[in-house]
Amino acid sequence: MTSAQLSEWEAYDRLDPVGQWREDLRWAALESLLANISRAVYGKKGTKMTTFEDFLPTWDKEKFYKPPVQSLETMKEIMVSITKDQNKKVEREEKLKRQTPPVKKDKR
Repeated sequence: MTSAQLSEWEAYDRLDPVGQWREDLRWAALESLLANISRAVYGKKGTKMTTFEDFLPTWDKEKFYKPPVQSLETMKEIMVSITKDQNKKVEREEKLKRQTPPVKKDKR
């Protein structure tokens, strides 16, 4: 491919883009259409309709969800509560075993 051909393809891509961005745009338009149909049929009157921009993914790193960081004390408290609950369950099961008399088999 020559430099002129590459430049021509780059110019064409700017006019009519292909690739992932265009695919995201198509899906966003379809999702917006479906949401608006649903709102028109089942929504309240005067509900704001969506645009395709509402459904475009954001790829900024700052906007990604970051789970909250747990402190060591919080993790310990969670583990202790899980252990206490499990110990209570085991104690209840053992208590039931002690209260239930064994079943005697009839010898015939």
